[in-house]
Amino acid sequence: MADVRPDRGRPAGDDRGRSADDGRRDRGQLILVTGLAIAVMLVALVLLLNTVIYTQNLATRGAEVDDTAAITYQQEVVDSVGGVVDAENREGYDDRSKVEENVTAAIDRLDGLSARYHAEEGTVARVETDTLALTEGTLLYQTNASRNFTSDGESDDWELAEDVTNARHVRFTVSGENLSDGRPGSFHVRLVGDDGTNWRVYLYNDTDDDVAVAVQNGTDTPELACTTSGPEATVDLTRGTLNGSACPKLVWATDLDSPYRVEFQNADEAIGTYELTADESGGATDVETGNFAGANAEESPRAVPAVYAAEFDLHFETPDLTFHTTVRVARGEPE
Repeated sequence: MADVRPDRGRPAGDDRGRSADDGRRDRGQLILVTGLAIAVMLVALVLLLNTVIYTQNLATRGAEVDDTAAITYQQEVVDSVGGVVDAENREGYDDRSKVEENVTAAIDRLDGLSARYHAEEGTVARVETDTLALTEGTLLYQTNASRNFTSDGESDDWELAEDVTNARHVRFTVSGENLSDGRPGSFHVRLVGDDGTNWRVYLYNDTDDDVAVAVQNGTDTPELACTTSGPEATVDLTRGTLNGSACPKLVWATDLDSPYRVEFQNADEAIGTYELTADESGGATDVETGNFAGANAEESPRAVPAVYAAEFDLHFETPDLTFHTTVRVARGEPE
């Protein structure tokens, strides 16, 4: 008779009855689970990085918009204040305090209007007028377009001012038909430095009857800088333009050290208008007042107190940006 014994089971951990296929199946499942875990981690990491990049892009785009708005605001204020200063200067006040008072009041009004406009857009935009500082100047100008460029006493060769350290908006609008034919004997502006060095600009008609501008630096031979056609021409000496177009050879006071003297030569050879705003801060600029009419005179030329420059702080603030800077406004100053 066969010996039959009850089955008491295998001890735990006894794999003697498992096949090789069972072991490979377990390892495959482990690898699969591990791979899925890694895949989930990678997807989460990619999503996280995309979120960060998207957020940074939004922040960058927002900053660019705010920066652009702030710079635009600054430029608008600079242009507006420059226009206000020059307009008040041309009023021809006989008292310096009057022109400075009116410039300050105009900038106050500009600030109020600008602040209300930007407030509607949720933006704080202010000209901090309590920081406003004005630089004293003198405006030398002629508004009678039918008069030549002689002095008040009708001198052809005359001095406008000496000890000039800075000048801006030195501009002439001349009638082409009244200019000399050719450079010799023509009207010209002469700047003379402390060391005797000269800088000259000639205005005349060339052989084609165009208005020509020639420049002479030091002892060099005068060189044609630019020409333009038309019945009249506007020459901006400090900006280096002729009728608004750049004239590269026309660079204000080249190789000339300040302070310098400003003169008109052959002034009866040009008819039109002109202006020159000189810096008088620190005792600079000594105007030859005897060559000008008074502020209230109807005839030109005139010399009047003026504001040369205005300096103040600007503040521009949005929910995403705070912009604060100090600006100086002196339109038409040499670059």
